Amino acid sequence: DMTNVIELVNKPPRWNDHVGAYVLNFSGRVTMASVKNFQLVTPEDEDSVILQFGRVGKDLFTADLAWPLSPLQAFAICLSSFDSKLACE
Repeated sequence: DMTNVIELVNKPPRWNDHVGAYVLNFSGRVTMASVKNFQLVTPEDEDSVILQFGRVGKDLFTADLAWPLSPLQAFAICLSSFDSKLACE
């Protein structure tokens, strides 16, 4: 029974001519570029961020979450981003 399953996907970045790169808007909550930065959304509503995670210092990160994720689920997802990113670092 998959009626209570919610699919989350990475929010696709948008091209920014000023920066000359693809970017995500973290509303000032993430202050450093990193391959570990991400935002999760539902495919039906890419404007409502369910979880965002990103670097704010050399060894410091921040996470913001919303329903339907619990803090434990969000922590587990964020922790998984510390696994090696192939061809990114």
